[in-house]
Parts: sequence; structure tokens; C-alpha cells
Amino acid sequence: MKKKLLTWFLIAQSVMQLTGCGIAGQFGGTRAQDDYYEYVNEELLESIELQATDAHWDWFGELEVIADQEMDEIIRNLLEDGASYEKGSSEQKIKDLYECVSNIQNREQTGLGPLKPHMESIRNAQNIEEYVDALARLSGEFGFSSIVGGYSIMQDKMNSGRYAVYMLYADTLIGKEYMEREDTQAYTAMYFDYVKAMLEEFGMTEEEAEHSADSIEVLLRDICTSTLNTEQMYDPSLTYNAYTMEELQQLYTNINVDQMLKTLRIDGQDQYIVMDVGQAEKINSLLVEENLDALKDYSTFVMLNDTAKYGSKAFFELYESMEHALYGITEGWGDEQNWMRLTQELLPWDFGTMYVEEHFSEEDKEDVERIIARILEEYKTIIRKQDWMSEETREKAICKLETMKVKIGYPDQWPEEKDMMQVTPVSEGGSLMSNLLTSMKVSVEYSLQQLGGEVDKTEWDIMPQIVNAYYTPSNNEIVFPAAILQAPFYDHENSEGANLGGIGYVIAHEVSHAFDSNGALYDEYGNYNVWWTDEEMETYQKLSRSIVDYYNNYEIMGVRVNGELTLGENIADLGALACIVSVIGEDEEGLKDAFSQMAYNWACEDTAEYMLYLLRTDTHSPNKIRVNAVLSSCDEFYDVYGVKETDGMYVAPENRVGIWR
Repeated sequence: MKKKLLTWFLIAQSVMQLTGCGIAGQFGGTRAQDDYYEYVNEELLESIELQATDAHWDWFGELEVIADQEMDEIIRNLLEDGASYEKGSSEQKIKDLYECVSNIQNREQTGLGPLKPHMESIRNAQNIEEYVDALARLSGEFGFSSIVGGYSIMQDKMNSGRYAVYMLYADTLIGKEYMEREDTQAYTAMYFDYVKAMLEEFGMTEEEAEHSADSIEVLLRDICTSTLNTEQMYDPSLTYNAYTMEELQQLYTNINVDQMLKTLRIDGQDQYIVMDVGQAEKINSLLVEENLDALKDYSTFVMLNDTAKYGSKAFFELYESMEHALYGITEGWGDEQNWMRLTQELLPWDFGTMYVEEHFSEEDKEDVERIIARILEEYKTIIRKQDWMSEETREKAICKLETMKVKIGYPDQWPEEKDMMQVTPVSEGGSLMSNLLTSMKVSVEYSLQQLGGEVDKTEWDIMPQIVNAYYTPSNNEIVFPAAILQAPFYDHENSEGANLGGIGYVIAHEVSHAFDSNGALYDEYGNYNVWWTDEEMETYQKLSRSIVDYYNNYEIMGVRVNGELTLGENIADLGALACIVSVIGEDEEGLKDAFSQMAYNWACEDTAEYMLYLLRTDTHSPNKIRVNAVLSSCDEFYDVYGVKETDGMYVAPENRVGIWR
């Protein structure tokens, strides 16, 4: 979704450079003691007017727009230079792929093109055996997944040094959360109107499409009743279920598992991880001849939906209209911007190498590394203060900090996938659809190459031009791509307090994930291994329960936050602020700079529809609550701003929460 606030961005940057100390003044009429988020962001939020193309605005998105525009400029320069480039070079691939994307006549003529025979293999299946074989061939070659046969090769949670095959769950389309809630049925009805329209565009009559859409809905509702919810999917005790091939056959009694695994090219493994056993049992019960037509319709729609952005104009417009209605967007980006984004999407690492060459500062990287070292050291101090942990457990936690890997900027070696991905131009018979399938095929082949080998923990899973940061439990690592190392998150002209409240808070948040409700279950090697005593786990769960209850009391638009869904992120937010405050110590001005910069960085605006979507599906609390709820549980915030019982930000000391304090 495009955000447009570059003018304000430049103004805000000027203000920060003039003050050199973050955003610590009162901008509007709101008191810091009543609503700190509004106190810091009031003028900024009043200046933001979501464009018709927007569902959401925040600083992450704003910086992504800037990065996208920088990538767009690369494309424009290549289109204008009139030069020919060596086959396989990033320049050749970008230039030729953009032609495939923007050549609407070619896209219309191609239609489903090279995908059509695979679609027909699903449509023409005469029985369940032929249907499952068609799905397995699609998944084995391109990675398509709908009901059964989908898999992913990832690190083994029990042994992070090796790869394992994870059998994926079904595509639940609009999702369990929408399908099962009473207050979302209008959106669900809208979605199945979209299903019907897509099937009509595929070639069904209106009557056939309506019947098929109804059959898909019945099937999906049945599947969702046995599907884990979002918060459960983060629990490895529920999602790590190791099966031998023989046990997998006992789970899927209605299909030939050995044949399916051979077609997928993942046969011969000593184990297969089933991520949602209950759903797998449900799907097995549905893989019977009387459901064959409904199953074929289901898989047909999933493929149409997965490829809609890359197909004809009609398919793309149906997909875009559905997405806009779901998120409250009233206007599309327009052709050129869509073409630019699709080009970037299919060649992410090629754009990544170019981005780093032009937009990354080694000096800033060194400064951020120093901040990371301070935060890791402070976390050791915090861990040592936890009297509910035994000495042995505290030392294990400190070992996890000392062995934590840090990735900043971009990988030392670019992934092999970058060179494996080649683009065939229109002049040589290529199309957007054929190049999409090439991209998908490359991902499959690259994954299969890894299977059976040792995990290379130096590899990156994210491109440097992405504005994000994350912690990976299986690698025990924190990752900060190049694009996030810029204002407002980091600015070498800012005060120390402001940078600690900016990039420092983001760093501390990611470090905290090593000890959140999910990360705490993994040891220093990245293995799923509960290294706590039973008594410690009981205390941890009690503290977690208090955090769940605390966040359940907050609401947006009359909808309460889901404290269970957001628990891991809330633990990380609370831990991050505790760490930053501990680093700063008693420097009141430094604390103010940190508090205000943190609040400023989480400023956002959303359409009502998108906010409701986030409340139902996002593991993060809404940004306003991420600011106010965390600060209201921080004792130092009360000291700095003199918060009293009558103030809106006040929470009684006994009700303030956090695990790492």
C-alpha cells in the first residue's frame, strides 16, 4: 500500500536536526500524563491524510515507499539508457522483466499460458488419486499448495543445524479468524462474491461459478473448524509433530503417501513435520470421491488467486478490488506503479545488491553495532536481577545473549537464488506468467538443494532494501537490514537518548524476542529445548498471564486487543523499554528523548477496515497501545512526567506488567 508523506518527512527531519534531541516537546493540547502517544504525535497525525490508495501509514511504510521509489529510479534509468546488458546480469533481468510486466498485450495473449496444462490436470482429475497426483506435481515443480501436498524445507526446530521437511497446512483463503467470527461475516460474504467472479472469469457460467463458490465455502468452513488459530501457530509444542513416512500414511489414509512424496521429490526422509495435525486429519476425511468436484474447485480457485496479479487485466482487477474492499482502500496505484512493484517482487536480490551500493553507510553500521553491544550487555544485567530464576538458568540465558548472532545491512555473500533466477524476455518467448513460474521453480530447486545438507546460518532471509528487523529463534540471531538504519529510527545527528529510543528500542525489542513466550523455548543453539525448571516455567506463565490480562483491557474502535495473540510482541515491547531505560539510567533528558522518539516512531494512521483486520490477525498490538501500554508499565515514565493517579496514563504499581524488568 502506498503512503504519501514525503513533505512531512522532510519537515520532521529538519526539526530533528535543529533540535538534535528527538521529539521531546509538547506539540498539541494533549498532556503527556493522559495520552503520551497523542502528546508526541498530535501535530503529525493531524497532518496525515491517508490517500485513496492507502489503508495504513507508518514510518516503516514511509521508508518502504522511499526505498521503492529508489528502486523505481533504477528501472527508469535502465529503460532510458538504450543499452544492452550481458545475459544474466541484474540490469538485463530487470529491464527484460519490466517489459514482460508492462506489456499488457502480451499478458492478455498469454493468459494462464504455461500454467494452463497444470490447471487442466486438476480440472480433469477423474478420482482422488489423480487429483492428489496433480497437486503433488504442481507443488513439486512450482511450490503451489492448496489442500494437500504443500511443504516447506526449513531448519529442524529440534536440531537447527539440519533441514527438515514441514508438511504445510491448507490455504484457508480469507482465514479462520474471518470465517468463524460473527462480526466478520459481511467480509466473508464479500470474499465469496470474489471467488464466484474469479471462477466466472476462468470460464465457468454464472450458475456453475455460484455453485462452485458455495461448495468452496462449505469445504473451507469445515477445514477451519479443525485449524489452529494464529496464536496457536506460534506454539512449537502444537506445531512440531514428527512423523515417519509410515506414520504419515496412517494420518492420510485416503491417499498414497509414498507416491505423493516421490512426486514432491521429498521421499526417503527419516521424518516429516506435520504443523497442524487436527487440520490434516480433517483434510484426510475430506479426500473422498463425493467431494472431488468441490476439491477441484477449491484448488482451482487457490491457483487463480495466487497468480491473479501476474495474469490478465481482468484477473488482476478482481484481485485488487477484493483487497481494497477488505482493507478500506478506495483507489488503486495505477499501472506504472503496479508494474514497478511486480518487477521488484520477482527480482528482490538483484535490487538488493543495487540498493546497498547506493544507500548503505558503513559508518552508521559501526555506530549501530556499538548500540547493539550496549543493549546485549545491559540485558545480562537485567537477567542477573531475576530472583525467580535459578543461577543455572540465568547463566543459560546469559549464554544465549553471548552467542547471539548479529546481522546488519546485507549478507557477506549473496544467495545463490539470485543467480539461479533468470529472465526470459518477450522477444524470446517469455511472459510475466512464465517468469513467475521460473521464479517459483527456482525457489523449489534451491530448497531441495539444501535438504540433506548442513544449515548455513550466515544466510539471510530478508533483502537489504526491506524496512524491518527480526529475531530468529532457530538461529538465535537478530537481523537489521540496511533500509531500517535511517531516520527516524536512526540518525547520527540525534542525541544518544533519541537513538536509544529509536533504533535502540528496535534492537532491544528483537533481543527480547529471544526470551518471549516463543523464543524462550529455544536454547542458545537455536534448538527447541525447554531449558527452564518447572517452577520457573510456572512463574513465567503467571507473568505472561498478567500481560495477557493487562492488554485485554485496552481497546481500539470498541474492539478489545487480543492479549493471547499479541503476547510475544507485548513481552518484547515491555522488555525493550526496560532495557533502554536501564541503559540510560537517571539521565532525565535522555529518558525524555528516548520516550518521545519511541512514541514518534510508532505513529500511524489506518482505515477502519484495516485496523479491524489488524486487530483480528496481527501479532502486534495497535501502535498507539504499543506506546501507551508499555509506558504505563514503566516506573521511570512516572518519575520523569510526574504521572498521578488521576491521569489517563496511570496504572497502579501492582498492575504494571513485564517479565524482564
